[in-house]
Amino acid sequence: MKPNWQPLERRLGAHRCVGFMFMGRVNGINHYKHGITRTYLNLDDDGNCFLAGERGAHVPADWDTELKKLEVVLSALGATLTTAYDEHFIKEKRKALLAQGMSLLTIAIEPRDTSIH
Repeated sequence: MKPNWQPLERRLGAHRCVGFMFMGRVNGINHYKHGITRTYLNLDDDGNCFLAGERGAHVPADWDTELKKLEVVLSALGATLTTAYDEHFIKEKRKALLAQGMSLLTIAIEPRDTSIH
């Protein structure tokens, strides 16, 4: 699936989307997961905001409220919408967790070609 960044970029500007991952699209709703907060912003192609409901449904949500929730959590973590969720951020996060005595387990799955006959 090709990522659709247009709705999020129209709402935030490209420079404030650097912490997001495009997670897919369900029933016309684009799912954007923030790498630092691990929370979602869900937007249709027109930029209308939704929350995930029961059984794959989406319910309308207030954009300003959802954005404010995200910004409050980012602020508490010492980050902003312009903080990139990249290899440098991940490396620094791991160092901080290790300094607090938290051991980490990383599982890497390497894709390979498989033929089934």
